[in-house]
Amino acid sequence: MKITNSCTSKRLHGHIALLLANVSWGLMSPISKDLLNQQVISPWALTGIRIIGGTLVFWFLSAVLSGRVIKSEPIDRKDLLKIFCASMLVIMANQALVIIGMNYTSPIDAAIVCSTTPVFTLLFSFLLLHARMSWFRTLGVFIGFAGVLAFVFLGKADVEYNVVNPMLGNGLCLLAQICAALYLVLFPDIISKYSAFTLMKWMFLFSAIAITPFVASELLSIDWQTLSLTVIMEVLYILIMGTCFSYLLIPYAQRRVQPTVIAMYNYLQPLVAFISTVILGLALINGLTVCASALILLAVWMVNRES
Repeated sequence: MKITNSCTSKRLHGHIALLLANVSWGLMSPISKDLLNQQVISPWALTGIRIIGGTLVFWFLSAVLSGRVIKSEPIDRKDLLKIFCASMLVIMANQALVIIGMNYTSPIDAAIVCSTTPVFTLLFSFLLLHARMSWFRTLGVFIGFAGVLAFVFLGKADVEYNVVNPMLGNGLCLLAQICAALYLVLFPDIISKYSAFTLMKWMFLFSAIAITPFVASELLSIDWQTLSLTVIMEVLYILIMGTCFSYLLIPYAQRRVQPTVIAMYNYLQPLVAFISTVILGLALINGLTVCASALILLAVWMVNRES
């Protein structure tokens, strides 16, 4: 009886972690868009805040909680180059492309396009690793591409909502997902060898070092004393909830629930982004958005479905 209760409790904690992580990520799109719309912090500066700030948070937690809550893991010197290359894909390029893309497109478009990582992961596994792909999942890849192409090439600019170049914005978000998918396909050895926390603190560190020359002037130009409380709260949300907190919740949940359950929770992100964007009045919903979103979400379900 005690074992059953323990297992149930672990699964419940896993579900709560997944819910919090995906809701946090879902709110990232509208909050980032609202912050960028105020034009007091540039996309490059926001990228720097997220990566450099995330580095400080991860290493602070590592110093404070090491040995008690967080297991201290040494990094093999031969893995440092791999971790550096991985960080350029999944931290520096991915986060920079999403935030810069968000500046040009709507938060709904960005959130939906950013849900295509499983589609590209499956495609690259087939192309680079020669993994087997069923006809059902192949069809899902084609459907996903149809939805993505609709977003990228048929989206219309809307000055009222600061959607100035949806083709560029959605294209950048798409490149971000390609980077994330390549990370998952090319670096499974280090992903399985080290804990998520160890990887995050090192990958954020490498990314912070690499991106600092590009964002230093942008960060120094911010007049921090004039920032409103709303802007400060949005920055803190992006840094703490949308970055560090969510990155740690997923590996916590992976040890407690099945991978198929984790995949299903991914659908919360675009749904939360959709609802919150409408509530905040940050985008206009049209037929293209609904149809293309349906195609992409169908594709993600198809490629996540077990053969």
